[in-house]
Amino acid sequence: MRITGRLILSFVLVALFAAGISAILGNRAAQGNIQRFLREQGLTEGTEMPPPGMRHPPGEGFRGPPLRDREALLERLRSSQAQSALLAIAAALLVGGLLAYRFVRPIRQLTEVNRRYARGDRGARVVVHGNDELAELGTSFNHLADQLSAEQERQKQLLADIAHELRTPLTVMRGELEAMQDGLMEKSPENLGRLIEEVDLLTRLVQDLRLLTIADAGALEIHPAPVDLGGLAQEVMMAFNSKAEAKGIRLDAEARPVTVQADRDRLTQVIYNLLENALRHTPEGGSITVSTRPEGQQGVLEVADTGPGIPQADLPHLFERFYRSDKARTRETGGSGLGLAIAKALVEAHGGQIAARNRQGGGAIFTVRLPV
Repeated sequence: MRITGRLILSFVLVALFAAGISAILGNRAAQGNIQRFLREQGLTEGTEMPPPGMRHPPGEGFRGPPLRDREALLERLRSSQAQSALLAIAAALLVGGLLAYRFVRPIRQLTEVNRRYARGDRGARVVVHGNDELAELGTSFNHLADQLSAEQERQKQLLADIAHELRTPLTVMRGELEAMQDGLMEKSPENLGRLIEEVDLLTRLVQDLRLLTIADAGALEIHPAPVDLGGLAQEVMMAFNSKAEAKGIRLDAEARPVTVQADRDRLTQVIYNLLENALRHTPEGGSITVSTRPEGQQGVLEVADTGPGIPQADLPHLFERFYRSDKARTRETGGSGLGLAIAKALVEAHGGQIAARNRQGGGAIFTVRLPV
């Protein structure tokens, strides 16, 4: 039963209980006072009383009790009624207190669990009983605590991943600079160029992390304007032609004109990241197809490759930061693990959706939907 119904029922029961106790005690007290009054007057319960208004001749028949005796009887009746009311109120308070304690007990438990959680006991959970509002509140607290625990674990893992990604290029740079300083490595343009590439890598990594942080804070600036999704996809593909040819991969376009409301620069980054991911996972001799089409009130962009596809266990984690489906991949072969996370953040900032699935015959398909 819901708390509202339970409270109403409890109030009704307490009121009925108080009224019943008061009536029983008052009735018993009144009977006792009347019997006592009759005994004091030398009367019995069977004595015939004259009809109301009938007068008896002096010295004959029934004589009424003196006025002061009747007033004393009324006073005793009033006193007994007051005592009965006080006893009924005390009984009602006792019953109401017991009911209130039962209602307050789960609230106290929830308060205590909150205090323990605030003191750092992240394993504190509410023991849920029943299905009323308090049970729903306890369940909601447990769910929130579980989410916070999972988020803390993700944050710890994120910090560890960031430290790992920054440590590797810094270690390489430090080692080569020390070698140059000791005269063990020539300060040639090739060696300096390699160090510059490591600096560029660190710069891109920091920029990507900054973009994700801004997106998490909801402060990512988007300047939407009409953009031809098909034309933009073809422009980005042209920038990938030389890289795809070097790997022996064919790029195909099936771009139909569709105008969406989007930030052109941000959307370019989304397509770039998806194509880069597809190139990384498509073997030599494979192909990548980029298609666009209108679909209802949305513009759809799809990037399909002929790679090995996505393991089912990895599908729910593809858009997580620093996630690589192949744990053996390094940054050089598997990227930083931020490309798809950035694509997801940018698409959702546009009010769109991004998803991934396996295609029949092998390979993966990444689908982006944006409002037209």
